[in-house]
Amino acid sequence: MGGGGSEKIAAQISIFLKDKFIVSIVCIRDNIDYAYKGKLYNLGQKEYRIKLIKQFCKLLAFRKVYKKIDADVYIDFRMRNRTLLEIALHLFVFKINKTVFTIHSSNIFYHLPKFAWFYNQYAKARAVVCVSKAMIDDVYSVYPFQNLKYIPNFITNTSSLDLETKTIIESDYVIAVGRLNNHVKQFDRLIDSYKNSKLFNQNIPLYILGEGPDRQLLEYQIKLLELENHVKLLGLKTNALAYMKCAKFLILSSQFEGFPLVLLEALSVGTPVVSFDCHSGPSEIIDNKSNGLLVEPQNFEALTKAMNLLFTDEDLYKKCQSKAINSIEKFSSSSILPKWLDLLQ
Repeated sequence: MGGGGSEKIAAQISIFLKDKFIVSIVCIRDNIDYAYKGKLYNLGQKEYRIKLIKQFCKLLAFRKVYKKIDADVYIDFRMRNRTLLEIALHLFVFKINKTVFTIHSSNIFYHLPKFAWFYNQYAKARAVVCVSKAMIDDVYSVYPFQNLKYIPNFITNTSSLDLETKTIIESDYVIAVGRLNNHVKQFDRLIDSYKNSKLFNQNIPLYILGEGPDRQLLEYQIKLLELENHVKLLGLKTNALAYMKCAKFLILSSQFEGFPLVLLEALSVGTPVVSFDCHSGPSEIIDNKSNGLLVEPQNFEALTKAMNLLFTDEDLYKKCQSKAINSIEKFSSSSILPKWLDLLQ
């Protein structure tokens, strides 16, 4: 329960359900960043170095905990793209009719193994929950599931956020947030686009929040381009919302997404957004030129132009800023969490 949007949603759902159910949480990895409620079973604390032994022992531990919990409903937030492991879980662990499978990426096969046998299994599940409308269509095109449910990601109330944030960074800046994985988030190409923008020319820095495997590559790129005073990798921040609130706007440059929580978070604190119109997610959140800008996917020249536009067009910026908070009311926790309750009862 750390490092990503789906993990944060899982943690927040556990808090919501705690007053209504007995909640247990099984974590495969020892990575707990987010507040949660319920009994935690952390299977990542003791791991063997030899991969095959590690996976076998973790499977046994998972099976033991699964039986011990003996839940009425199991919600699976994992990535499920390791075929042999998933076969073993289906044969020796899962109770399919009690399982809710969630799909959080537009690359649906991260969560839906590519074999007809699995499709038949998922069709017997309590539900298959997709976080965007595009995913519903994509999953249904693979197999005519009758148990698909659309429940988007949500934003919790941010009105109680400590607003004493101006001392964090006193100058203007723009921000990007996500795991430092260039294959998905494309921060390397975002940095190039930023350098070609008026933001760079006007000394408006770009701050990137997050950690991940490509930190060293990004550090090298920043040094090579002599951007040390303009682009900062700030790592993970517990008060990321405060950084978003103080930013001029947030930029999302991902190759693909599911239903990007960072867009909801930025808008919830009144910060406009510039985002690629990925296949899944952003167009359900952003009303172009109303609360932010949607950009043709993978067109980094257009991304630079969009950054320039939101930076230089004061009327457009004020319009997007004024509409940001109200634009995502339908994705508030009070609107979305009852859908989970209806599914589980």
